[in-house]
Amino acid sequence: MHQAVVDRDPQAYPQVRHAGPVVLAQPGGQGGQHDRDDPRFVNPLGQDHELTVAGRLAQPVVAHETGVGSRPADRPLVRALRLVLVRSRPGGEALDVGTDQSAPRQERRITIASARQSSDVRSLFKSWWKFGGRGRRPFAYSHRDSSPIRGYRYGAPSCCLPRCRPPCNLLANPLPVDCRIWRIPRMHLSAAGRATHTGRKARSGQRDQQGGGPVEFVILGSTALRADGWSVPIGPAKQRAMFALLLYHVGVPVRVDTLVEQLWNGHGSVTDRRTSLYAMTSRIRSVLASVGITNALIRVNNTAAYRLDLDPATIDFHRFRRLVAEARRLAVQHRHGEVTALLADAIALWAGEPLADLRTAHAEHLRRQMTDALLDAHKLMADSQLRTGQHQAVLLRLEPLLPAYDLDEALAQRWIDALCAADREDDARAFFLAFRRHFRKEFRVDPTVVVPYPGNRSVPAGGGPVPAGGGPPPRSTPARAPAPALVPRQLPKDIGDFVGHEDLLAQLDALSAASDPAGNAVALSGMPGVGKTTLVTHWAQRRCDRYPDGQLYLNANGFGAGPPMDSATALGRLLTALDVPARQLPKTLDKRRDLLNELLSGRRMLIVLDNVRDSGQVRPLIPTSPQTFTLITSRTRLRGLSIREGIRCLTVPSLPERDCLTLLTQVIGADRAGAEAAAVRALAQLSCGLPLALRIMGQRVAEWPQVPVADLVEELNVHLLSADGDDEEVSLYSVFAWSYEALRPDAAHLFRILGLAPTATVSLEAAAAMVAAPASEVHVLLSTLTKAHLVTQASVWQYRLHDLLRRYAVGHALREEPPAQQHEALRRLLDWYLLSATNAAGTLAPDRPPVPDLPEPGAVEPLRFQDDAQATRWAEAERGNVGSIVRWAAAHGFHRRAWQLAGTVHEIYDRYGRQEDVLEINRLALSAARQDGHPLGELGTLIDLGATHFALRDYPPAAQHFTEALRLAREIGHDGAEATCLHNLASIHLRTGNLADAIRMYAEVLAICRRTGDALGEGSTLHRLGNAYRRTGRYHQAITYYRDALAIRRRIGSLRGQGETFGELGATYLEMGAAEVAFDHCRSAIDIDSRTKDEAARCDALTTMAQARRALGMTDEAVADAGRAVAVADEIGDRQRQCRALIVLADLLNASGNAGGGRQARAHAEQLLTEVPATEAAPLAERLAALGAA
Repeated sequence: MHQAVVDRDPQAYPQVRHAGPVVLAQPGGQGGQHDRDDPRFVNPLGQDHELTVAGRLAQPVVAHETGVGSRPADRPLVRALRLVLVRSRPGGEALDVGTDQSAPRQERRITIASARQSSDVRSLFKSWWKFGGRGRRPFAYSHRDSSPIRGYRYGAPSCCLPRCRPPCNLLANPLPVDCRIWRIPRMHLSAAGRATHTGRKARSGQRDQQGGGPVEFVILGSTALRADGWSVPIGPAKQRAMFALLLYHVGVPVRVDTLVEQLWNGHGSVTDRRTSLYAMTSRIRSVLASVGITNALIRVNNTAAYRLDLDPATIDFHRFRRLVAEARRLAVQHRHGEVTALLADAIALWAGEPLADLRTAHAEHLRRQMTDALLDAHKLMADSQLRTGQHQAVLLRLEPLLPAYDLDEALAQRWIDALCAADREDDARAFFLAFRRHFRKEFRVDPTVVVPYPGNRSVPAGGGPVPAGGGPPPRSTPARAPAPALVPRQLPKDIGDFVGHEDLLAQLDALSAASDPAGNAVALSGMPGVGKTTLVTHWAQRRCDRYPDGQLYLNANGFGAGPPMDSATALGRLLTALDVPARQLPKTLDKRRDLLNELLSGRRMLIVLDNVRDSGQVRPLIPTSPQTFTLITSRTRLRGLSIREGIRCLTVPSLPERDCLTLLTQVIGADRAGAEAAAVRALAQLSCGLPLALRIMGQRVAEWPQVPVADLVEELNVHLLSADGDDEEVSLYSVFAWSYEALRPDAAHLFRILGLAPTATVSLEAAAAMVAAPASEVHVLLSTLTKAHLVTQASVWQYRLHDLLRRYAVGHALREEPPAQQHEALRRLLDWYLLSATNAAGTLAPDRPPVPDLPEPGAVEPLRFQDDAQATRWAEAERGNVGSIVRWAAAHGFHRRAWQLAGTVHEIYDRYGRQEDVLEINRLALSAARQDGHPLGELGTLIDLGATHFALRDYPPAAQHFTEALRLAREIGHDGAEATCLHNLASIHLRTGNLADAIRMYAEVLAICRRTGDALGEGSTLHRLGNAYRRTGRYHQAITYYRDALAIRRRIGSLRGQGETFGELGATYLEMGAAEVAFDHCRSAIDIDSRTKDEAARCDALTTMAQARRALGMTDEAVADAGRAVAVADEIGDRQRQCRALIVLADLLNASGNAGGGRQARAHAEQLLTEVPATEAAPLAERLAALGAA
């Protein structure tokens, strides 16, 4: 019989001591001897105690099953449990297993007790085994401090764990030691005999500061937190995204503006998002505190930044990087067996798409870097497996990677090597021919992939001979030309006040120190003026001691006043620097390249190739020697180098505001910068993070020491682009012009037109509308601009212009584009937004008519949407741009487009998100409609404006706008609008508690709707009558109205209306005590509200669902629903709904025994109650008071 020992406090049993080896049970039931120093064995009694665990031995230590009742079902249960406390005591007494026969069969208590210490042990091991049914009876260990058992079912006695091979029969054999069916926590017995939980030993990660269980953070997949092996809820999507960003940058300050940019994708400023950001920060701290981690998320002193201080080993991606780095170190030592084991552990950490909760351009860039690291790990794994003869394993590993990386030469070479090593030369040649054909088609050059000769299969083409035992390959000494006597030192002078880019400098350090021969070159790209050359020079000067054989520098003049340098000339310059006489220079490019490689072979040198135009220019200049490190800078992304040569490409971003302020302070002096901090900050913002712009402004300020900095801000704002000196390379206009003038004419035209767009970002389709060209052609032009860093990709299909580049583009557009073409481009953009928004609104609400007098599409091709989800995604992504478009149109005379667009998107944006931006554009739209002289436009905008105030619970202005709209509707004789206004005024009476007036006005509206055949208005009015009658307690009448409303809304296809009515039906049935019916209606409501993105209605339905679940005894699920309702209300900024959901959550937590959580939720609700209007705060205050009394 196998027995397991559960932890005991050494102080409780000081006499327990054993000597000698420890006996462990093996999976087959045979006992085995393991020395107590075996690292695989963990003594649960601690270092001061020894223990004995017996398997099926000839003389087992304990084999008792006494105290078991006479019922037949009890004996197999106890035999399956096999949990016997073993304690060495004088007289050989053992602890026995017994059952409490007095308990009901559904709640049978199993007690492990001792004859002498029954009171202590019984209080320590009280378990509730719940089983029932026939044939397959589930049971679970349910001690309040333990983890539940995984997967075992009574009646199915085989072990369920996949890692137990072969499966063990639990009823016939002892439990294997490594099959952890029962997750029994470590417990200590206090002096009073009570059990206290201290958690298991951490498998990975760290213990928290308070001594709790291990924690693990996941960003290789959906963001997750696991404590002691169990998932801990992190919160809504935005909060998970913020947590993921902080985990990725663990230990590094992340600026608030960066967080806002990445979380809201540029929609809103730091000021707009500060409240939400602080709330998420507080909730993340609460999540960390729930697993015992305190003071980890800190606000960095004197900077608007947050830093997450955690052990990187607890974060899966950083653990992955450490494992891969260690594997690279071992690979250099040719310890390929250990390399394979480490990389297997590293790759197994990937559970899905990295940073899955982040959806911005920056996140896409990070994801590419992370997946590149994963691909590098696969390649390193393949190399080690090839060197140890595991050819089939390499084929299995690389096969799923080949389709995704079909132009990766390094991957293709490893695949060919593995095929040849597996005696599949024909397959290798066929693959090689197909790969070469595909590569030639894409790049117009031959790949470097080769097929090894048949007689040399053990020698991979990419490396040296592969010994059978995996030892180091024999070294060969290549023929080398005599080393020249000259040691070149050509690096430009470093600047003394270099600021920023610490992360890029660290990456260059890591890449230059890597042992991977493919990593002997790095390309850096970025927009003009971002400081690429300065960054590379600064790093190279700091690390020149690593390259004692010399440093070469070459300006390839890819962009500048003169023509680009051709590759042959550039090679001649490098060879001359290596002391090769001009008369001895080879004539052809290939021979010059071969001579350069020969001269650099085995030499530790640094080469900086600056201002490169494209991959074709620089490719022949990159040495093949792994000891030579090459740095390349270019204004264009050198994608060809990354794909073909596997060279790592890094993007140099603009400086954050903190570094901008530091650089300006260094240039103009600390005293002056400190005295006029606000003006210096304005200059930093004006620079948009370009070091060149900062130095131009700083120098201009330094030249005028008597003039206040504030007086120079406006002057620099106007003349910054034209400011110059005695060198055109230090003029922003000049450095921008070099990139602009290199564009082909159609790309330059698109660049100019994009500068006119009043939106923060421009989509592919919007850009196509502006230039009246097919989207496929515009996509090619946008790729050209992106490659040149004249535009950046904000997301997959959204593009953004840097502010200074936008001003540069606008300047050229005003000079080069006729005014009529400018006007037409902007009109087409407005029409595209209006018609696309109309299609989105029609998809989401097909029952509602569009705004009047829409324009004809003409040359504009608006978006069309397949379903609600697609329309909602577009509207959400364009929300910030729509506001910008309305503001611009209202300010530039496009009054009709302004109110039409605002009226169209109101139906979409009043469903979710904060309503302040909707309120602003509706105010602008009202003024535009009046200037347009369009009565229907004014009428509709007044109704929308009142509805927005109503959603914000600002009832006086809502009533004012509805009353004014009612007057206008009666003046122009619009019965439908009159009914809508009366309906909305009745809703205000309903919200403010004036039920009699509300019912009277709803009845009047219902008559108008039926007379005019307005089915949409009839359904909405019936629904509101149901609300009014429910408030009066007349539930059956309310249900009748709700059902009539639901029938009409189904008939006209108002999906959003159906969700609203289902939610109210659920609330009504709950108040009537029919919890099951309420549950079904709430489930229907939540499903529809999720599809229509009606977050307010979904919040209400979740709150009602939580109360229905509680009534049905589903407490845990009820707590989860209430928590989701709180998160949704917080996301849309509805304090009344959030307060209501918190009250329900507090009540549920108190009922479940979590008094601390209940107090916290109640305190949060009391804090929010101050922001709720008085008319709606009173009932919430009463419920809070009742909670406090309870």
